[in-house]
Amino acid sequence: MKISTLVEEKELLALQQELYSYFKTGYAFEEFLKEYLLKMGLDEVEVTQRSRDGGIDLTAIRKGVGDFSEIDIVNYFIQAKRYALNNKINVKTIREVKGTIPFGYKGMLICTSDFTDDAKKEAINDPSKPVVLINGKSLVESCIDNGIGFIFKPIFSSTQMDNFIKKDKSLNSNNVKNAISIDNKDYIEKTITSNDVRARIISIPSSIIKLLSATNEKIDVIINNDKKYTLNIDKGRRYLGGVTKILREYNLLSVDNIITPKNAKWHIDKTTNLIQIIIED
Repeated sequence: MKISTLVEEKELLALQQELYSYFKTGYAFEEFLKEYLLKMGLDEVEVTQRSRDGGIDLTAIRKGVGDFSEIDIVNYFIQAKRYALNNKINVKTIREVKGTIPFGYKGMLICTSDFTDDAKKEAINDPSKPVVLINGKSLVESCIDNGIGFIFKPIFSSTQMDNFIKKDKSLNSNNVKNAISIDNKDYIEKTITSNDVRARIISIPSSIIKLLSATNEKIDVIINNDKKYTLNIDKGRRYLGGVTKILREYNLLSVDNIITPKNAKWHIDKTTNLIQIIIED
């Protein structure tokens, strides 16, 4: 569970104001962003320009995974605005950002306030120059969930302790067809990592790879005893592809492309080759 989901809207708004007020200048916001973007998995974060209105231009890269880390690189042009909460970013600003995105770069705009509806539409209306928008609320939620600048008083929860010990009570339900029983020890735990999510894949546990047919290009997968998907298997039998919808539905990848790694339990039926995955909250 994301901690930010426990925070009420009114509290989020107050925290958003506190975050804005903390950064007395655009330069202070700049220092934060360099560390924040590194924490979010970007690399080589560099400030290229500053403006008097609190705006900052940065560039960064996101490396690929595994053997492709140095050749599968995504370049980002990032503009940030330290704006008061009532000062929304308008469509004109989005167009200006698009006009300054270098060739071969993806755009990103981060602000402490919010965006007008027209600005949000403008950000996605040209697939060749998309601009990822991160508003003040999303920035606060991301900081909360990643332990950046926020502390919380621990409260004991018997429900959370039950979930930790029993994992998921629904797994013991006889009403769920093909459910993985919590008493069934024939499962493998493997984290769906940040690198997996960035590459829009789910890496397959090695013990399950050994059981897959060398000729299969697709395989049926049931997620959380709920939905069934037919997914692609790469030629090396190392990962499942075509999983972006799953990553978003189970909150590993937010609409703002914030990544949340999660632990998962895997089980394969050796007779039918049906894979079952339980993605934990």
